Amino acid sequence: MDSQDQLLEAQAQIWSWALSHIVTMSRKCAIELGIPDAIHKHGRPPPAAAGISLSQLTSILQIPPTKADAFGCLMRILSTKSGGLFFSCFQPLLLLEGGGEEEADLQPHYSLTPASRLLLRDHHQQQVALVLLQLHPAMKDQWSVLSTWLRRDHDIIVGAGQSSSAAAATPFEIANGMSFWDYVGGGGGGGTGGEELKALFHESLASDSKLLAGALLSRCKHVFHGVASLVDVGGGTGTVTAALAEAFPDMKCAVLDLPHVVGELQGDLTGVEFIAGDMFEKIPSAEAIFLKWVIHDWDDERCVKLLKLCREAAASSSSKGGGKVIIVDIVRGINNKNELSGSYCGDEIEHCLDMLMMALVNGRERDEKQWKKLLVAAGFSSFRIHPVLGVRSLIEAFP
Repeated sequence: MDSQDQLLEAQAQIWSWALSHIVTMSRKCAIELGIPDAIHKHGRPPPAAAGISLSQLTSILQIPPTKADAFGCLMRILSTKSGGLFFSCFQPLLLLEGGGEEEADLQPHYSLTPASRLLLRDHHQQQVALVLLQLHPAMKDQWSVLSTWLRRDHDIIVGAGQSSSAAAATPFEIANGMSFWDYVGGGGGGGTGGEELKALFHESLASDSKLLAGALLSRCKHVFHGVASLVDVGGGTGTVTAALAEAFPDMKCAVLDLPHVVGELQGDLTGVEFIAGDMFEKIPSAEAIFLKWVIHDWDDERCVKLLKLCREAAASSSSKGGGKVIIVDIVRGINNKNELSGSYCGDEIEHCLDMLMMALVNGRERDEKQWKKLLVAAGFSSFRIHPVLGVRSLIEAFP
């Protein structure tokens, strides 16, 4: 490759970086138009010549004829490898009776990928809210002030569960005038955008919990065998806890979360008790303390404090002084050792989530050594990591 080839290749890479947001916004457009649902309701699964044609899709979605070419442009980018939402194919040639051939309708035909099936509105594990949450203006604005935030070191936040001497203010707070927890807890000051973000946040947590519950019971059920009692710390509306209670009817299950989260939920889920409280003050005793995507929200100091409380709650509940803390979170780099890692684009997602936690709440994703440091500091004697939940892992920590 000569120098000119290298220069042109480098420029192409810069273009790819600069234009990558177009793919993301095109996916948002597909969700808003209801393209995945329209393809699904057409009822013609792949392979080969099956699927819905471009003209049929245009008609179903009531795209004006003047926008037909533009809609075709949208579908092209969504059917590329980077777009990833749809499979596309062209109808084959038709054989005539005389042995000749006639070109069939050579319009592209589209069918759903496994990823776009999770964007169906009626899918019980749909992930629409997750996509729309990340593209909400309040979430996007934080990235515009990242360089400003990195140059400053005197910003103080006073948010949910934090004191006035807490961490430096986050990019989210600089961009939106309040911490993320206050924004989603109080609806962003009562504005329409704040209420929308709050709703998307809680919906994305609930839909993720539905998907995770199935994965836990499929791949990690043995972790919960023989557990007499469990407290889901920061468990929200109890989606995962309810699934565990149904799978293990003899296990006493409870959810601990803030009063405004669980205040009206008592009795809503069979076999699940809701407890209002602050996880940094007290954890109810149980043989297993469960933490799903909680630790990555906090800095090391707060994590050690929380994990100590969890360890004490687990140890005090067991007649043999045992018990355990079960953590579902990312262990950066662990999927490099996992034969499934290539399927999940693990490294890129880990780094993106690490940036997201930093920008939102001054949190972080941790590697195995950093997890060990936290758990040892919190007084745990040993731990096991099970990298079997896609980009996340399950960690068993023993008092």
